[in-house]
Amino acid sequence: MNIEFVYFDLGNVLVSFDPKIAVDNVANRFGVDAVHAAQAIYGSGLQDRFEHGHVTGEEYAAAVRDSLAASEAAMPTLALLEAISDMFTPIESMRETIDRVHQAGTRYGLLSNTCHAHWDWIGRQPWLISSVVWPVCVLSCEVSSMKPDFAIYQAAERLANVPPEAILFLDDKAENVAAAIERGWNAVQCLGGDQADAALRKYRVIS
Repeated sequence: MNIEFVYFDLGNVLVSFDPKIAVDNVANRFGVDAVHAAQAIYGSGLQDRFEHGHVTGEEYAAAVRDSLAASEAAMPTLALLEAISDMFTPIESMRETIDRVHQAGTRYGLLSNTCHAHWDWIGRQPWLISSVVWPVCVLSCEVSSMKPDFAIYQAAERLANVPPEAILFLDDKAENVAAAIERGWNAVQCLGGDQADAALRKYRVIS
């Protein structure tokens, strides 16, 4: 196996996250019911549309406010986007892992289902993992496709510019890994940390 490019997922590989925290943030910061907040954000399909890039941050916030019967003054857009994004925790050891991949001479990138609000929030944190400069970055909100849909993998293949069999993909979800394997990639379902390191060693990316 000659791996020429490694794609890392974001959620649970580079950062862990808890949607319940986002719901509680909205409920606590804006004085709304948590059940209704969860429905507005996740149950309505709005978050999915946000991560597909089908709505802007302003449109997203307006839809949440409409669902919760809240005014813009009571629920400002920037404050709301902060509340839904402040749910991540870094897996800091992955910074060293990425550095080892780089030192080994293997190209790498990010392949993630995420929205601009989450990505921006993570990038502003004083974390080691937030300081990584990604040579290739494939975000669902920018390519209007989410894993495991084939289009996001096609976009990733074009940017990697290597044969599918030369790509290794690390993701926490079985369906995303299966879709990558179906396209001819090498892919491993794992979490960040020791599991990710083990997968990279298995494919001889790092020693």
